Amino acid sequence: MTSTPTREHAFESAITAATRALNGQLPRPWMTDLTDPLGAQVFVVGRNQARGYDATTLDHTRHLDALFNRNGQSCRALYDELVGAPSPTRRNIDLLRTLLLDAGVDRVLETNVICYSSPMSADLAKPAHTGGREVGTAIFRLVLEHVQPRVLIAHGAGTIRDVAAIVGAALPPARNEPGTPVHVDVSGMKLILLPSLAPPAWNRWQGWARAHLEATAEMVADTLR
Repeated sequence: MTSTPTREHAFESAITAATRALNGQLPRPWMTDLTDPLGAQVFVVGRNQARGYDATTLDHTRHLDALFNRNGQSCRALYDELVGAPSPTRRNIDLLRTLLLDAGVDRVLETNVICYSSPMSADLAKPAHTGGREVGTAIFRLVLEHVQPRVLIAHGAGTIRDVAAIVGAALPPARNEPGTPVHVDVSGMKLILLPSLAPPAWNRWQGWARAHLEATAEMVADTLR
């Protein structure tokens, strides 16, 4: 008799297949401190990563170990090793993660609506990144379907447009001035919509960003209570 694979095993098998090398890089589906990403309650979602993982220098098995924070590997340690100093976007995401933790929210997974790296989103149309958009979007759909977070925080206009297409719902834009973070409920999941955490768009709202991110963290905590 063939045994039925566990949910965890099925998920890891799917991620293993989805993150094989493409265009010389290993797609990065998430950043998290969790050893079981299926336990995430909150997604922080951007458009796509700027800095990729070189498939010629990173072994796929080590990549997987880092994704699941096991065997002496971790998501963040590998990122710091391969990428070096964090980008401005990474520092802003770190700020949001800190505020979430301060609010008692620690089951967080950072991901992108396109889990594939390119210097700019517009570069996805270049021949060097053929198939990247499609593969990266498929990975996000896979992670979203398996994890089913209670809260999804989407930052950036392009991200919000892509999330709207994936969840099949019209979404309003994020705020462009101080106020309560824009939020909607879709199929039992709360979506919180923020301006971009990536420069140059970040520069237009950084003066009121911390208060807005603090309000976001409190909204998330209230939702999970």
